Order: sequence, then C-alpha cells, then structure tokens
Amino acid sequence: MKNFFLTLHMISMCLVVGTLFLQSLSVVFRLRLKEAGEIQGLRKTQARIHKFIYYPILGVTLLSGIYLASATGVFEKMDWIKVKIGLLVVLIALGVQNGRQIERDQLPKKYAMMVHIAIFLVGAAMIYLATVKPF
Repeated sequence: MKNFFLTLHMISMCLVVGTLFLQSLSVVFRLRLKEAGEIQGLRKTQARIHKFIYYPILGVTLLSGIYLASATGVFEKMDWIKVKIGLLVVLIALGVQNGRQIERDQLPKKYAMMVHIAIFLVGAAMIYLATVKPF
C-alpha cells in the first residue's frame, strides 16, 4: 500500500508543479497579447485549468503526502521534512498568487516572470529534499 501512495504522491506532485509552472508561463505570454478576445479566451482556459486541475491534484498530493508521512514516521526521524513542508507552504502561496494573476493582472510582466522562476526553484528544492534527504 505504501508503494501505491508513494507513486500517487510522486505523480501528483509532478502534476502540481508542472501545472503551476506552465500556467505561470502562460500568464507571462498572455501579458504580451494585444487583442482583447485572445486575452479573454486564454484567461478563461487558465481559470478552468487552475480550478479543475490544479486544486484537485494539489488535494491528492497533500493527502497522499500526509499518509506517507504518517505511515513511515518521517516526522520523528528526519528534519528535512520540516523544510519540505515550509517549501510546500511557499508553493501553495505561489499557486494562490498565480490564481489571482489569472483572474486579474495584479503584477506587471517582469514580476509575473519572477513567480514563474520561484515555482521552478521551490519545486526543484522539494524534489531534492525528498530524494537526497540531506539531514
């Protein structure tokens, strides 16, 4: 059963980070569009992906991660999980910011690109911590 949840967690985590990464990139691309029809069409697609793909997959990732952490007793043994949870909170905050940027353009293009870069770096750090378990 543990292997099933580990596989589920890894796949869903990749989908969460991938969805956020691509959506934040599409936000930057949308800021370059000139025609109102194109902007509205892309915004509508982005909002649907964010609501109907990102949030359900995030829920699956959180639930499978909680199961794995409780089944393996990782909280008592290893400190890297606490850093990973901190990064998870940052990633969720970036996802919320990405959702706000989809609804209405709050950030100019250069700051929207920084969200894109931060999602990549936080996702990479989380993967590093989970695979290497440095401490």
